[in-house]
Amino acid sequence: MTTACPFAAAVAQDVVSLRLTTGERHEGAYLTQAGMHFLHVRDPASLHGTVIGPFDVEDVEDLAIVRRWADIKAERWEQSQGEPFPGPTPVTAADYEYRLQRLARAIAQEPAVCRRDQLRRQFGDCADLICLAQAKRSWVLAEGRWSLRNNAPPTLADLWMDDMASPSFFRRPLPTDFDPDPAVRRRRPALPDHIAADPDSVPAVLGRLRRAGLRARIVRAGDPVWERALIQIDLSAGRTGRFIARGERGADRTTWTLGWGGNYSAAGLRHRSRAERLSTYPLMRAAVPASRGV
Repeated sequence: MTTACPFAAAVAQDVVSLRLTTGERHEGAYLTQAGMHFLHVRDPASLHGTVIGPFDVEDVEDLAIVRRWADIKAERWEQSQGEPFPGPTPVTAADYEYRLQRLARAIAQEPAVCRRDQLRRQFGDCADLICLAQAKRSWVLAEGRWSLRNNAPPTLADLWMDDMASPSFFRRPLPTDFDPDPAVRRRRPALPDHIAADPDSVPAVLGRLRRAGLRARIVRAGDPVWERALIQIDLSAGRTGRFIARGERGADRTTWTLGWGGNYSAAGLRHRSRAERLSTYPLMRAAVPASRGV
């Protein structure tokens, strides 16, 4: 006759109480591997506990579930969140923006490290609901710190160490970034008329470089991006053919400076000389208007 498996009612990480036919008792987290059954039990001699087993099904007299893993996870999650920050559940884009701003300010004000960590998790969970990018979360958190000592809306230079930052690391969120509708968040905002009309604007030059088949990306940008930006252009692999184009918006037009992006050692200058003889070099010079510096 086949013996019923006493472990059938348990799932991995459930805390179970096990009684063997020898009279031994064990309590710990249930583990299974390759059809074998183990318990992870506390051990005063080990910081991480000890795994005992495998246990033969025929040697088990009784097994009782002490705590389900799902209940343990739910309790840990509640402890990590702490007391919910007061306020209604956000529904609209304005609701999400307001709640994240309030949480950011509360994080900046909270003196207790434990509670501050709980508020950060609540901030992260709220931002996850609208898939807010990490660079834009950093802006909201920095703006929360800024708001404690200044009522004026911050500029990039107020929150960052410079008037340009990596867009993948630090960037002002748009109002549509807080919208719960993914279709709204994916819409690209239209450029201002004076930027769209400028053939030398940052978006226009970046588009020309990419249409020419060159690998170009914005590595640092102002706020907004068309005010000033550094565009990295790689004509060959790595830094061996790297150039940096810097664009800055003036009163009525964007001016550009094109420079070597590698170092100026003897080896770096040889790389530059080879890069300037590549067939893609004239394409880059043609795409960056009135290039100075090279």
